Amino acid sequence: MERHISQMIMTLVAITTALFCGLSHANDVLTELKNYASTHSAEQSIAHLNQFDLDNSGFSAEDKAKFYFQYGQLFEQTRQLDLSIASYDKGISYVESLPVTDILIDSHLERSFANYLKTNDPAVYCIDRVKALDYARQHNNMELLTKTLTQNAFCYEDASNFHIGIALLDEALAIVDKSDHLNANRKAMIYNATGSLYRNIGMHQQGYDNFEKAYQTWQTINDKQDMFNMLHNMFSQSIKLSNWIQAQANVDQQFQLAHDAPEFKDLYFFANLNAGRLGLRTYDFQQAIFHLNKAIELKHTTQEHYFISSSYLFLALAYMRNGQAIQAAEMAHLFKQDGSFRADKSEMILKADAIIAFGNKDYLTATNLLFKLIDEEREKNQSMLNNEVINSALKHQNNVTEFEKQLLVNKLAINELKLAAIRDKEHINDLTLTIIALLASTLGILLIFFLNTYKKRSQTDFLTKIANRGYTYIKGEQLVKRCIKKNKPASVIIFDIDNFKEINDKYGHHIGDLAIKSLANKAKSSIKKQDLVGRIGGEEFLIVLPNTCEQEAVAISERLRNSIAEKTFIFGDIKINFTISLGVSEIEPSSSALQDLVMQADKALYQAKFFGKNKVYLARQCA
Repeated sequence: MERHISQMIMTLVAITTALFCGLSHANDVLTELKNYASTHSAEQSIAHLNQFDLDNSGFSAEDKAKFYFQYGQLFEQTRQLDLSIASYDKGISYVESLPVTDILIDSHLERSFANYLKTNDPAVYCIDRVKALDYARQHNNMELLTKTLTQNAFCYEDASNFHIGIALLDEALAIVDKSDHLNANRKAMIYNATGSLYRNIGMHQQGYDNFEKAYQTWQTINDKQDMFNMLHNMFSQSIKLSNWIQAQANVDQQFQLAHDAPEFKDLYFFANLNAGRLGLRTYDFQQAIFHLNKAIELKHTTQEHYFISSSYLFLALAYMRNGQAIQAAEMAHLFKQDGSFRADKSEMILKADAIIAFGNKDYLTATNLLFKLIDEEREKNQSMLNNEVINSALKHQNNVTEFEKQLLVNKLAINELKLAAIRDKEHINDLTLTIIALLASTLGILLIFFLNTYKKRSQTDFLTKIANRGYTYIKGEQLVKRCIKKNKPASVIIFDIDNFKEINDKYGHHIGDLAIKSLANKAKSSIKKQDLVGRIGGEEFLIVLPNTCEQEAVAISERLRNSIAEKTFIFGDIKINFTISLGVSEIEPSSSALQDLVMQADKALYQAKFFGKNKVYLARQCA
């Protein structure tokens, strides 16, 4: 204890001497503070800073901004977000009227991050990121420009502005590509931003892959907090992909990291929140209720109000699904008390309103709210089919692939230099030639394997091994446009399993997955090699039939429908029967792209469902 007190006194004396005697000015003081912060808690470091009257210290405006930046960082670590934001405000006020400096840009970026933690609302936290990018383009710091470009990419969440985010990441990649060195944190942030953009347009497998790359990159520098953030994102993507085994593994890793990094007090809150979400999605409502209540008990450990409010809504849904309508309405009311909750999350607000209406026995209002929710989800999904979005994603993915190829080349080159350093001098010439040849051939093999594997994974649905949603729309668009250009017929079929929820509820999700796989195999065997079949949703599929008229498409649909309806599927000791409904559309003079055909076939599928299911319905019947 005496040694600790002596160390504190010595540090305080050094800082005081620098402050009031001008020994080495602000840089020495900042260095002392950073050294102190590296061995002491954020709370202790804040207490040290509080010893001094920085505003009257005689330091330059830029140096004062650096001190307030340090304040903001420390308050951010302790999740005192209002104090963190106020510190950045103070620092920015000192330098915003001066020529652009690194500290001005960094202060805007970090104030943005504090606002992100506080609100999770792009309309709030992206204001600073846009300003920072404007400053960074006037400044000669490529590392800082890359950081600013990457953080700005997170601000483009919608399908309508997705291409802007992609363009910013492409610009960041171009800068990094010219760099002599690559910061692991910067590389991870690019992967993270790419995953976020893919997630927002519904390309969830690509989102997961990029979040996983970011996780692995941060793992190399043992950045536990960012590793946890990526596990959180990977979990959300696993949920979207209905990959429950993967989702459970992500949750288990989160609990392990929370145990290994007790200094980050809110990790257990998020681990329990996600465990509750998993229970909700896998119909284990008791488990969901347990973990979500646990998360709410731990809400004092985090300042991320968006997720605190969300936990009340998830708990309301769990209670509702468990038949506890009164408790569900209570939780929904608590969720609605957050008046600052993001207005763009209308689907969450609609769910809460529906639960409250049900609790008040206003069943008509509850039903209409749920129908409105369905309509909004359908419109949102349609916007994700935008060709510009898909093309932007594909182009950026090619850029990322080239970027990773260069990383592989650099890594192999470094390994060659390490080997060369330990060779015997008398054999160096012969060994150099041999190793260069070996590396060249190995590099070629690795690149071919990497590109083929990456291409296949990016195009294949993980469950059914047929085309995934993204590739189905990209390839399908090419097939349809080719037919339009050559004035040839083309048709599409959309189909899904009737009453699929009942299969999951009665037999479990494992049997539901086996039913989906069996249907995919049947569909694949029902079409020609030139045709395309892909999984575009949970139990929903799309077939694209080039050079095929409506009459032929109907015949294919009927054969597929009959083959499913007449078959008893045996999965272990479980036997089930199920049917499918199908919608069919053909190119018309007004059709210009795959999206038109899909929308028409989707309306036909809706009619097939409405008129009794286990039917084939034509788009022209809906006219």
